[in-house]
Amino acid sequence: LTIVLTLTGSAGADDVGGVQPAGLAASYVADRGITADSDVIFADDFESWKAGGIEPASDSWRVRRNNVSRTRVIPGNVELQGNASPGERILEIACWTPGSGSQAGGLSLKLGNYNHENEGLGDGYEELFIRYYIKFDEHYRAVRNHGVNLGGRDITRRDAAWVGMAGIRDVSTRGYFYSGVQPRGKQGNRSLEMGFYSYHLDKRGPWGENYAVERQMPIEVGTWHCVERHMRLNSVDSAKDDPASADGIEELWIDGQLSIRKEGVRFRRVPQLRITFFSLETYYHGLPEVYTKNNPIRVYFDNVVIARKYIGPVPEKSR
Repeated sequence: LTIVLTLTGSAGADDVGGVQPAGLAASYVADRGITADSDVIFADDFESWKAGGIEPASDSWRVRRNNVSRTRVIPGNVELQGNASPGERILEIACWTPGSGSQAGGLSLKLGNYNHENEGLGDGYEELFIRYYIKFDEHYRAVRNHGVNLGGRDITRRDAAWVGMAGIRDVSTRGYFYSGVQPRGKQGNRSLEMGFYSYHLDKRGPWGENYAVERQMPIEVGTWHCVERHMRLNSVDSAKDDPASADGIEELWIDGQLSIRKEGVRFRRVPQLRITFFSLETYYHGLPEVYTKNNPIRVYFDNVVIARKYIGPVPEKSR
């Protein structure tokens, strides 16, 4: 199911470790009807995918297809504390190694004009909240990995880089930004945590910044977790020598608990650079050889919602 609406204001968040007010999901049992909420921009519960689970119900998704990954919807549902959601299908992203290189699979979604000004998708967003459920397969072990990304590119520039371009010190010279949420852990371990990996104006080297985790929220393999991120772009003041104001923000919640808040982030120097790209994916920098096509590394997703306000977990009493 998909709804695309125009942007209005958004909600704030409490301090790390504080009590987070109920999000808009609290009004929708098992997310039923949530796409009709005026603050929801897009949602997918993966129940209506076609062609045996390989074709999205919404034309908005673009599926990554290659010879080292498989992205499809399979039977399953979210379970929290032993209670299963009423859904019957989940998204699976499986990857394997041919022996070298990188492996990536998943979905991407344009949230505004991304390739050129005449795509008819609008200007994008200044601020967004994204919530999804994620489970790492029981056999998953920590590997070098990128995950779920938000970003934008200045399409008024012919040389604007694409979201995800890495190894660039000054992203403003290439007219883009992006920030990923990814699992972290010691190579080969079952113990994980979620964190940011951000390409913003003030990062110190050619690679993205890993924000400090302020509240430790362990991620268990084989267990569903609710992940929500918030991005608000910095304002731009053309009267200043450097127009990029230090008032952007990124936040991360795990199972409804605020884990990371990064304030004073500068993503852009021009107002036309907005959030126009979202990817729900896994990207590995060379998987161990144990992950073959017959034994891939698997990550599962469900209940994706993109909105203008804090969404929050699906109320457990409805599951």
